[in-house]
Amino acid sequence: MIELHHKRAAVNGISLHYVSAGQGPVVLCMHGWPQNHREFLPVMDGMLDRFTFIAPDLRGFADSDKPYDGYEPLTIAQDMLDLLAIEGVDCFHILSHDLGGPPSVALAYLAQGRALSLATIETPFFGLNYPGYVDPRVAYWHLSMHMNMDVTRFLIEGKEEQYLRHFFRDFAYNPTAISEADVQAYAMQMRQPGNLRASLNHYGYIPQMAAQTAELAKQKLKVPMLAWAGRASFGDHCYQSARAIAESAEGGVIEECGHWVFEEKTDFIREQLATFWAKHGAPR
Repeated sequence: MIELHHKRAAVNGISLHYVSAGQGPVVLCMHGWPQNHREFLPVMDGMLDRFTFIAPDLRGFADSDKPYDGYEPLTIAQDMLDLLAIEGVDCFHILSHDLGGPPSVALAYLAQGRALSLATIETPFFGLNYPGYVDPRVAYWHLSMHMNMDVTRFLIEGKEEQYLRHFFRDFAYNPTAISEADVQAYAMQMRQPGNLRASLNHYGYIPQMAAQTAELAKQKLKVPMLAWAGRASFGDHCYQSARAIAESAEGGVIEECGHWVFEEKTDFIREQLATFWAKHGAPR
């Protein structure tokens, strides 16, 4: 059982709920949809003697505030900088998944003198332009659907558990990777007042996400990147995108794996992260 310390912080005009655990160099975790800090528990388990994890529920999710605006990557990155300031953290690693990825890239750009590394796992990259690049909205039906937030709310409200159960299975290689306890926890989160509406803003802001990423990527990111994705999901999109924006990029494609890498290939990703963080553990 992981001993989590639950905390709250006033950051960038909102209140964030977050958890911390472990000891050693700090890893800031930024989750995707429809999850929250809970998705990082498999990574934390077995690594708490080497790393300190700080995992917030991002704005719009779970027990954090659910404002009606502010879902651009640069705004969420500022949320994280304020949180790190409250925790007194100077240097840190960044770990993100899914739609936590674009704001994690923005954070890495804003904190290039402090961010030790950036690991983006199963992240869709919007707004890039390199040979072979395909906008994720072309390949994944749910991105355009979720961007139309009113219709999505109309279809999902009252059916959160059924929809999320399908969502977790449809984007997995192993359809049983997300446990029943996790399904219930995330469904309960989506039934909280305002959570579905607010969390869908992370999709509704994809145009701003693409514009901000494109502007940031005009200069190569100096923070070393690690990018992994499942063969049954984003494939080589994540690694090729990391190569396009960063001076140094590692990673690749995980066989027999879908979108839920932390749950589907726990041992593999934990080993990859530990090696990567150890390599980039000292401030430059």
